[in-house]
Amino acid sequence: MKTQILALIGLCALPFAAMAQVQPPDDPVGKATAAYFEKQFANLKAVADRQPTKDTFREAMQPLEDATPGFFGGSYIDTDFVIREVYYPRDFLARGFDLKKVKQLETFWDLMRKEPTPQLSEPGHGSIVQPRLIAMRYPVLKNGKLAAVVSFFVRTGAYLEAVGLDQAKGYRITCRGVLAEEDGKLGDHPKSVTVSLPANEWLIEYAP
Repeated sequence: MKTQILALIGLCALPFAAMAQVQPPDDPVGKATAAYFEKQFANLKAVADRQPTKDTFREAMQPLEDATPGFFGGSYIDTDFVIREVYYPRDFLARGFDLKKVKQLETFWDLMRKEPTPQLSEPGHGSIVQPRLIAMRYPVLKNGKLAAVVSFFVRTGAYLEAVGLDQAKGYRITCRGVLAEEDGKLGDHPKSVTVSLPANEWLIEYAP
């Protein structure tokens, strides 16, 4: 059974209103996913609305950290997509890193140049030194032009718990046609839901 859920984030509204419209409203994971990211982007919008600079970024980001289970860190990115400040001092080595070097982000940065709007990456696979993370980005605009980008990471496990996938027998998340996250066994008749999110689309298959 396949359910289509459109979490339509109003990217052209004033300014980037995050109103999620879910159709049809019968898939609990799809509904929870739309609600989860609507909340996260509302909190990140609040950071961007403060018009932070490199020097005020940490202060602006603190309420988001306090409100986000699984918060892992954040960054202040300039218009050339270079990290200029990080939220946690432990991540100081990331300062000065040119994100244009990351091939997986090429499409996202191209979109941000042409039409600055919120963005959601697929769940990252993680490594020995870094956990599985999901990244969200929001443009900071001044006089209608891109002035910076604020970004933060949340642990993938926090998202899975929030939407109930941590209790599923198995799940698989595919983003832009590429497998991003999976665990357990789907069985012969998994549920399937497509969630349209800022600059991305997630196909979530799961066995309750």
